[in-house]
Amino acid sequence: MENTDLKLRVAECEKVSAINQELKEEIQEIKKQNDVLKTMCQNYESSLKSLQAKVQDGIADRSEGGLGDNKLKELRNE
Repeated sequence: MENTDLKLRVAECEKVSAINQELKEEIQEIKKQNDVLKTMCQNYESSLKSLQAKVQDGIADRSEGGLGDNKLKELRNE
């Protein structure tokens, strides 16, 4: 009787262990996808900052009737 109970408990533990392993693998995959998304987000953020600087420079050009600071820096570096 005791032996049968232990076998049932072992079988249940093996099922739980298999489920845990599957969940760990799913979590790892989600972490990988999250890292990819973080990188994409950082790239987009960088691009947006660059575009924002260009827009601000364009606004400064129009308001000053000349070249804005960013445009002057670009020209000096070329």
